[in-house]
Amino acid sequence: MNETEVDVHPIETHITEDVDIDGLSIATYDSEKINRVDVNANCDKDEVNNETILGKVFDTTDDVYAFYNDYAFVHGFGIRIHTTHKNKETNEPYRKILVCDKEGFIREDGNTSSGHEKKHRREVRVGCKAMLRISKKKDGKWFVDLFDDTHNHELSITPTKVMKHRSHAKFHRTVECKSLMMQLNQSGLKPSQIKKVLVNESLQEKK
Repeated sequence: MNETEVDVHPIETHITEDVDIDGLSIATYDSEKINRVDVNANCDKDEVNNETILGKVFDTTDDVYAFYNDYAFVHGFGIRIHTTHKNKETNEPYRKILVCDKEGFIREDGNTSSGHEKKHRREVRVGCKAMLRISKKKDGKWFVDLFDDTHNHELSITPTKVMKHRSHAKFHRTVECKSLMMQLNQSGLKPSQIKKVLVNESLQEKK
């Protein structure tokens, strides 16, 4: 094997490694099950599920993060990048694992289960197993080859609570944005609809 793992953090043993194709750092996949996905797609609960996520193809890892973060926003949790696997010779990433922000545990000594010093954050680690893994194809695109949506904790049921997760925090930095979010929440909009409004407002401010 020519691959090595960087940014290493322990992860549950239910995650299995794929066999590389012809010795390359490319995971195997079933091309018939892969569907392209628009990263701006609506992530409403009724439209996106385990079956529609597994096998999706993205152009970049940033697109994957944006999609999974949108999915997390709608379903009431936050995410973070857990592990990046890189080719030992080229140092190019070939696999990434994104997890629920409640993955892992905080030990009594103040460190996380991965040995990193604990930082004061809103999230509390409870060993959640929810995760999404992507692997790189020969054409340079990325596809979801492993997806687990099993959470062992309560999910945030209101937009105001969802916004407290670090991966969503950028959408409510200003007082004006918080006020708008509260108004939209009171009007009965879904979290996915509220996020679209906030994103559009942010884009307008940058023009």
